[in-house]
Amino acid sequence: MGNGDTQGRRIRVLFERAAGEVAVIAPFIKVDALQSLLEVIPHAVPLRCVTRWLPREIAAGVSDPEIFGLLEARGHFSLSLVDHLHAKIYIADDRCLAGSSNVTLTGLGEAHGQENIEVLVETTIDDPAVVAALDAISEAERPATRAMAQAARRLADNLETSTGAMADHDAPWFPSSRRPEQAYRMYSQPPAGYLGAADRVLLADVARADISPGVSENHFRAAVRTLLASIPISGRIIEGTGDTTLTRADVQPYLETRAGEQFSTQDLWMAFVNWMAYFYADRVMKQEIAEIALRRAQVLKSS
Repeated sequence: MGNGDTQGRRIRVLFERAAGEVAVIAPFIKVDALQSLLEVIPHAVPLRCVTRWLPREIAAGVSDPEIFGLLEARGHFSLSLVDHLHAKIYIADDRCLAGSSNVTLTGLGEAHGQENIEVLVETTIDDPAVVAALDAISEAERPATRAMAQAARRLADNLETSTGAMADHDAPWFPSSRRPEQAYRMYSQPPAGYLGAADRVLLADVARADISPGVSENHFRAAVRTLLASIPISGRIIEGTGDTTLTRADVQPYLETRAGEQFSTQDLWMAFVNWMAYFYADRVMKQEIAEIALRRAQVLKSS
């Protein structure tokens, strides 16, 4: 593109001609970049915005839940979340640009020397690929709220400030709190301000689970079950048949890879047992033998 002919400028040219409706669809949307697009949209034109808010991405600085306030101040808008959104589509009436550009200054090509190499292709909303993407989005989206925006920011802020061995954000998820029964409450309404030690540990577990805000408790439980099932030591107790018992001695080598100054292998074992017994109550139970263990009994298979 020539000097000054950025992807952002192309989107603004598209939007300023809109008469019916404008849509901004992108997984990453930053406040400053979105503001640059809003400035050219006629105020009377309704705006539809679709994005995703994953705590790790917000903590990394590529997405801002604060766009809710920006859109609320504008009015005449809708904002929804799609957790697996990857498409970038910009629509004005029946015309659109589709491609790779997110609503960030780098994505729009306006970051002063730090621009990404992006592409946006001119097409219409009747394009079969665009129709398929919009249909999939309509089926998956859920309305975003101010409370969800606040929850997303608090979870992301926790990722930025967590300390200790279990705060390695690139490491596979593993729980360290012993209070899984409080996890959904902590996820849906993450507290602000001072937290006690037990709440800090639980909030860190929930934040590192990287679940988009606003999902139902059933969806949350399913997501946590998937995370638990991905832990290498879970397979024997989840997938086994008959009466199987798992003790700390069985998994000590793995626990040693996750332990540190903040949490001992015993701490992590107790946390793992509690989360498994709570979220996989249909398959396993907590059992006290010589030490705390997990038991998978054949009778649980039918429950």
